[in-house]
Amino acid sequence: MKILLTTLNSQYVHSNPALKYLYTVTADSPVDVSLREFTINNEPAYVYGEILRAECDLVCFSCYIWNIEQIKALAADLKKAAPTLKIALGGPEVSFAAHVLAAQNSWIDYIFCGEGEYSFYRFCQLAAEAESKAGGQMPVLIEGLNTVPGLVYRQEGRIYVNPQIEPMDLALIPFPYSVLECEPDKVIYYESSRGCPFRCSYCLSAAEKSVRALPLERVRSELGYFLYKKVRQVKFIDRTFNYDEERAYEIFRYLMDNDNGVSNFHFEICADLLTPRLLALLATARKGLFQLEIGIQSANPRTLAAVGRRENIYPILYNVEKLLAAGNIHIHVDLIAGLPYESYELFARSFDKVYALGADMLQLGFLKLLGGSPLYEQAREFKIKAQERAPYEVISTAWLSARELVRLKEIEKMLSIYYNRGGFARTLGFLLAGPGASPFKLYEKLADFYYGHGFQHRERKKEDQYRILRAFCAETLPEAEREKAFAVLAADLEETFAAEEVRRFLKRGWEIA
Repeated sequence: MKILLTTLNSQYVHSNPALKYLYTVTADSPVDVSLREFTINNEPAYVYGEILRAECDLVCFSCYIWNIEQIKALAADLKKAAPTLKIALGGPEVSFAAHVLAAQNSWIDYIFCGEGEYSFYRFCQLAAEAESKAGGQMPVLIEGLNTVPGLVYRQEGRIYVNPQIEPMDLALIPFPYSVLECEPDKVIYYESSRGCPFRCSYCLSAAEKSVRALPLERVRSELGYFLYKKVRQVKFIDRTFNYDEERAYEIFRYLMDNDNGVSNFHFEICADLLTPRLLALLATARKGLFQLEIGIQSANPRTLAAVGRRENIYPILYNVEKLLAAGNIHIHVDLIAGLPYESYELFARSFDKVYALGADMLQLGFLKLLGGSPLYEQAREFKIKAQERAPYEVISTAWLSARELVRLKEIEKMLSIYYNRGGFARTLGFLLAGPGASPFKLYEKLADFYYGHGFQHRERKKEDQYRILRAFCAETLPEAEREKAFAVLAADLEETFAAEEVRRFLKRGWEIA
């Protein structure tokens, strides 16, 4: 049997660790398993053609909210083109109500629900046995599929649903890079634990009952391999890396003691779990060694309580301030718009509190109503309306109208252009220098100007954003402040671009094309 493991990643630099695990557990299988990753930006006809050219018996897709709609269209076309081709889906996007998905889409043959390593391994065993009995030909039916945990499968017109697999011992799963090469031009995703100690109601991790971790010695060994290979970035996909303070300390210390001066390591952490000991250790790391992502989500206590998070935001803010004060770690903080009990005005307060931290990146995200999450079951109670199709983003809530959420989308675009992409720090500081200045109101006002003049109708180069910001200052600032703002903006421009680029910019002038 010839099997293709594939997916559509969100960007070329990203890779899919789930497929790498499946490939690794079948490395010694008699079944011919290959791995090929595409992106959502590839032309559909190209992906379709490449998969058909592979002439596989089974194509397995790894499914997420960012790729499920494209995968469904692609897989349906593949089935029409090659009716004997079997299609399998797996991943978080298809593990909830998989039997319904299979019933609605006749082109689906198999869905692997939950953790797939053992289930896929067992499936391959059965497929190899069936092929051997058939004299090397792939039979229409594979016997014993009822022994594959977590499998939903179609057989002779009926859909069967097997019991879910129990959480696995992670130590039994091989290290993917024992058989695969590190891709030098991609981010390496690494998992040292599964599960989460928290039960945030908007997250699928809320359904997990415990945290399972790899043995510390194995983690050191595998990280040592990445350091030896001098990979550019390793991104930990642990849901809360520092759930165990001692374990986190040992891993951070190992990476610092063996720093190769090149590699960067990204972690998702819970800031209020940071101890003085951990903060002191992190403050001594090489600049650029670590990158920390911290989900703050809201500063409204009632909102935090409603989604199962700790209500006291101040330990988080305090520890983030400590991390930023050290100046050696890239800090990324998150807010989520559309959570229960948070109105437009209350979200503005959360925004201002988090913005005031001065993090390297502030991501303004929007609630995704994920099937299988506790909040999905509470949607009617909170009057949450969301998109019918992936990514299931919030449309309105009892506290936020659809128009207010669109307005927040506009503000998010301004935040992305002028804050997160960098290059405007002095000008933003100048515009927020007055007493009681509100960052939220500044970005709101900037969004009104940007969208009011129609600048959103086409993609703009970075140099255009300088011209737009200058026009914003000219239109909105008192006359006495304009020249000061122009001078500060010119200083930002000179710091961002090389001298020759600045000369070309100034030669063309400040007029917006």
